[in-house]
Amino acid sequence: MLPDISSRGQWSVSSSKHGFDTRNLLDSNPSTFWQSDGRQPHHISVHFTNRHHIHTVSLYLDVEKDESYTPCKVCVFAGSSDRDAILVREEELAQDPHGWVDFTLVDGPVWAHYLRIELPLNYENGRDARVRMARVLGPPASEEKFRNEHILPYTSVEFSTYDSFR
Repeated sequence: MLPDISSRGQWSVSSSKHGFDTRNLLDSNPSTFWQSDGRQPHHISVHFTNRHHIHTVSLYLDVEKDESYTPCKVCVFAGSSDRDAILVREEELAQDPHGWVDFTLVDGPVWAHYLRIELPLNYENGRDARVRMARVLGPPASEEKFRNEHILPYTSVEFSTYDSFR
């Protein structure tokens, strides 16, 4: 089981139709959804105050209910801000999604302040996108513990000063 770190971030979207905003992504209700309103690509951004290991991005999609509003391609970018975010996962959905679709980051967990989930294409060439729920998952607790204890065991103020650039 991967820990859900979604609530640790501040969520925003490229656009939304009135009444179908960002809150619907995190309400744990598959009957509600966020719907974009505007030109593609649409995106969902998550800003974390502190850096987090990001293991998986999960989206709840339902092609039966949403038809041409359902994204068929997802790109995940991560970095310290939107200016330096790099592509860490890109996938075109091979099957019609119905439920949670997990996008595990290919090279393992990414250590980031910022995450952007880009939705460049929809089924049937739809224009706006719908996502019923979204979540960001951290690495397994055992992996997080290992990273904290072995990879960078330095805790001095001098080391922390140069640990990352913002």
